Amino acid sequence: MKLNQDVKSKLGGIIFKKGTVLQSIDKEVLEAFGVKEIEIEETINTKEQKVEIEKERLKSQSEKKGDFKELFNQALKVVEKIFKLAQGNAQIPILDLRKVLQPLLDEKYAQFKYLSSLNYISEDYIKYDSHHALSVGIISSAIAKWRGLEQGERMQIALAGVLHDIGMSRIPVDIIHNKGPLTYNEYAEIKKHTLYGYQILKDTKGLKEGSVLAVLQHHERGDGSGYPLGLKNDQIHQYAKIVAVADIFHAMISKRSHRAEYSPYQAIEQIIVDSFGKLDPVIVRMFTNKMTEFANGTKVVLNNGQEGTIVFIDQKHPTRPLIKVGQSILNLINENELYIKKVL
Repeated sequence: MKLNQDVKSKLGGIIFKKGTVLQSIDKEVLEAFGVKEIEIEETINTKEQKVEIEKERLKSQSEKKGDFKELFNQALKVVEKIFKLAQGNAQIPILDLRKVLQPLLDEKYAQFKYLSSLNYISEDYIKYDSHHALSVGIISSAIAKWRGLEQGERMQIALAGVLHDIGMSRIPVDIIHNKGPLTYNEYAEIKKHTLYGYQILKDTKGLKEGSVLAVLQHHERGDGSGYPLGLKNDQIHQYAKIVAVADIFHAMISKRSHRAEYSPYQAIEQIIVDSFGKLDPVIVRMFTNKMTEFANGTKVVLNNGQEGTIVFIDQKHPTRPLIKVGQSILNLINENELYIKKVL
């Protein structure tokens, strides 16, 4: 059966969205929420019809992701070139960067399945920097869209995201790729990358002041504990607050030399925990909601290896949904040892 309208709980939360094709076990979920009637659009009578629907869904999803990956790889070549130019004090070709960024900022890509697919899991850590830069630009633009900012601002925020670590081009390579703990002096040098980035970009044509300030301020924190200037709350530009969340999220879902990657849900949970007083709470809450709102019906893998399907999300705990595993329903709010490791 295919739903003709959203099915909501008594508290107003969406249990199943309009268009969902119900399976037999979903009856248990509906009964658990006291739902007695639903409006059906059509009935799927044969296994063949179900198989065809699933094939079409997977084909469409695969084609879209293929386009996204191809566009990303084309843009990555330009970003790698820009990082090399920055090492030699050359003019940064903002127009070239805008051209390859534009198709990646299409609204259809501002959703979880694309943004979470940006995770870097290669053992080649040398290429992480340019991959991270481009990814932060795309995620920053998505956040700007969700914030309701107009297209011109979204592009400027995307540019800031791509260029946020360009000052690292002035940091000695042996410090950047040091696999061991940094000394006090090495960490102090790393922290200068925001100042170096500002100096590289401050007179660059095509970049607005907010974008350059985002490069300078993306490590500032609301409680004044950030760097380089120890700014607080309203002293930090909105662009920098957006880039900060994108920067942290992508770094966490990517494999690093000193640790394995986090799942997107683990990263979001940690951002919520660590953001108190530091990151903009409005941006964090909106980012969390948008990255989890799609999830009813999504297939996931838990950290214990079990596969399941998300059937309901409590907006107070968006990373701890109800998950259908086999014939059972797990409530991750009550399962402290379990978390979503992978989204299928």
